[in-house]
Amino acid sequence: MIVFRIALKRFGATAREALDGNSGYFADGRWHNRGRHLDYAAESRSLATLERLVHYKRFDCLEPHVIYTVNVPDEHVDTLLSHPRGWDGDDLLPAAQAIGNSWCDKMKSPALQVPSAVTPGEHNIMLNSRHHAWDWEWVVTNAIPFEFDTRLADLLRK
Repeated sequence: MIVFRIALKRFGATAREALDGNSGYFADGRWHNRGRHLDYAAESRSLATLERLVHYKRFDCLEPHVIYTVNVPDEHVDTLLSHPRGWDGDDLLPAAQAIGNSWCDKMKSPALQVPSAVTPGEHNIMLNSRHHAWDWEWVVTNAIPFEFDTRLADLLRK
């Protein structure tokens, strides 16, 4: 499964920085509580872009970003088959976070495919580079500069 991770350049100048799990360690996410070393990626560049922009208030989209492409072998990706009612609401749902927490804490696999709340029918992938099966060779690109289309930023400012 090929996935894409967009990171602020200051936190992701190298693959090991971009995928070290610090983003999940320091912030709650839809599918986990802070304190767990994991990162979110998306199944397409466009979804990765939207997922970053939905959190626009947390960062300046004009600040330099980078994008990484990661090719996780399918046998190392678990897929979330069911989810609790309300997982996709505006507020984070503890029952949804408990699913990701359990996956991460039990070290079930290096990747977990979860649904996107931003784009129904598409998926994000939680990555755990500290899993024993993780292989840094899955990162198939170095940091590639990434710029958001300023028209999108302009829409968010209105």
